[in-house]
Amino acid sequence: MHEKGVEVYFDADEIIRLLEYFEDENDFEGFTQVLELGLKLHPENTGIKIKECKVYIYREKYAEALERIKSIGDDDDPELLLLKVQCLYVMDLHHEADALLNQHPVDEELRIIYEDLTPILSEIGKDEVAFKLVKHAIQLFPDSVILKEEYCYHEEMAGDLQHALQICRELIDINPYSTDYWYIQGRLLSNLGQYEEAIHSFDFALTCDEDDIEVRLLRAYCLFMNENYEKAIEAYLDLLSDKKDITDHIEPILAECYLKADDFERAYTLFNKLLGKPEVLSQVARYNIHHRIFSQTDEHNNKVAEYLNKMFFAAGKMQENEQTSDNHFLHAQDIRSQKPFLLPPDGLSEEFIKNRHHLN
Repeated sequence: MHEKGVEVYFDADEIIRLLEYFEDENDFEGFTQVLELGLKLHPENTGIKIKECKVYIYREKYAEALERIKSIGDDDDPELLLLKVQCLYVMDLHHEADALLNQHPVDEELRIIYEDLTPILSEIGKDEVAFKLVKHAIQLFPDSVILKEEYCYHEEMAGDLQHALQICRELIDINPYSTDYWYIQGRLLSNLGQYEEAIHSFDFALTCDEDDIEVRLLRAYCLFMNENYEKAIEAYLDLLSDKKDITDHIEPILAECYLKADDFERAYTLFNKLLGKPEVLSQVARYNIHHRIFSQTDEHNNKVAEYLNKMFFAAGKMQENEQTSDNHFLHAQDIRSQKPFLLPPDGLSEEFIKNRHHLN
């Protein structure tokens, strides 16, 4: 059309397919450009006007979005209904949203709405509402894998790890070749302190995807917590040889492994390399075992003991000065951007857990 010098034209279905493409690609600029053209060419097309409502939702202008949704007035369209109840829940108009969902027939259309709605609400911080909806929806659609995944996530976030574990095992029965399901089971077992079983879960996960970095990291952590220090050292060294971009974050916990394994020479060498980095000092500060080091080192290792004592002192001063240490085992943004991981074994980031459930 450009070559012929005529105005560009697409029919309404073509516009909608283009919009869906840019939406899938998370290309907001492309989406808005096509939407502008679509509204110009087909201003009364319902499908295009529904896509326009999404722009207001993306910009978190929920009142304006709801006003436009109501002006379209087609509650029989499942996409429009999904957008409408999403706005209502975000605006805390729960009764109106509940009524719309409850009056809808219990069919595949409603199942898809619940499957789409609950993760959306979780992503925007409406976890309490999402959890309530998941518990209701799973009663209506007990075989929905997506709803089971959401239910597992919310039970874990609510602290009911045993119930989350039960749901996760149901998911594994459905798909025993899912790395994510085995990983989630391992993480739940880890949080329950069942490190040996967690390690077995991670081993299964690695048979599905031997290169999954999160699985390998948490497996190494569980080996550490299970006091299997030699295997933990082996696992961390394997990670270091394979993943150079996480060296700075693995070496501190590897040094801790050496300390626990009473390999003070290697601990000394590694800490000597790392000393001065805040994340290392804060990590060393958690170890109150220097008295044991002194009692177990012979005269030949006096310099090692003296050096480690200086590190404990420096780390303690750092904490007294309220320089914060890393409080999460993994951070959510690292999963999506593949940036280096942070590895203090003091619990798992809620954001990481959320993203692990919502990777797809």
